[in-house]
Order: sequence, then structure tokens, then C-alpha cells
Amino acid sequence: MDNLKESGLGFIIKIISAVAGIIAGFLLCRFILVSCSVTDNTMNPNLKKGDTIIFLKHVTPKRGDIVLIDSPVEPGRVMIKRVLAAEGATIEIRDKVLFINNDRFVIQWKTTSADTRVFPMNFAFRDNLPAVKINRNEYFVLSDNLDTGFDSRALGVIRDDQIIGRMIYRY
Repeated sequence: MDNLKESGLGFIIKIISAVAGIIAGFLLCRFILVSCSVTDNTMNPNLKKGDTIIFLKHVTPKRGDIVLIDSPVEPGRVMIKRVLAAEGATIEIRDKVLFINNDRFVIQWKTTSADTRVFPMNFAFRDNLPAVKINRNEYFVLSDNLDTGFDSRALGVIRDDQIIGRMIYRY
């Protein structure tokens, strides 16, 4: 009889644990984590088309973090970019050379840039960008593929409410 009670109690504990796990998983996926697939080559060489990325929501990113942002030009779409600078910084690009707060900035992560042409500022801001001051709750984001990325050089700064999350895992 005691074995029956113990086995019944064990079964109930297993059911409660399973339900709690399902609820915790749902809450984790709904409110804390988000995943998406890379659909283009703008983050090449670090992220490849088809990679799946997991992002942690509700975090304050720092320089070098890869973030998922709401597209400022296509509602309902998202973009994956890397944070180059945050509030208080001034960004400038002179002949493909990045300057943060008027100091030359050497990118510490892998980038791609095969196009040796330097476009003048009146054509595009890809290679030459006038000084941009990053205000409070704003970020300057950049693609790892410096030739083809659609980033803050074209879009302007990104507000913190446009940032969905910071990358924590890639597979």
C-alpha cells in the first residue's frame, strides 16, 4: 500500500515538473529569448546566411555586441547588426577609416571589405561620413560586411527601443 502511495506521489511530482518546465520554457521563449535566421550576407564573415542566432531580450548592448533590431525602413522586419558606439560618442568616417571621438578606431572583430573604391560623401556615406554625435539612448550600428551593409551609415542612429536583443548563441 505504501508503494502505491509513493508511486502515485512520484507520478504527480513528475506531472507537476513537466507542466512547470513547459510553462518556464514558454516564458523563457516569449519574454527572455528570441531566435532568428540570418537571411543575407551583411554580417559576413562572422555570421553566414542560414545561421540561426539566439538573442537575449531586454539588455543594454555595448560596443562589439551583435544585436537584433527592428528595421527602421521595413515595419515587421528585423536586422542583425553590430554596435559600434553608444551615447556620448561621436562617429566619423574619413576615406574608409573610422574615428570615434576623433581617435582612429581599429575594429577588433573580423570584417569584410573587398571594394577598394572610396566613395565621396556626396555619393554615399559608406566610406565618408560627417561627424555624428550619438545622443542618449541611441546607438551607431555597423555591418561586418563594410561594403554591402545597410546600417547606421545609411539609416542613421538606432534608438534603444528599436533594439530587440543581444546575440548570445549561434548555431
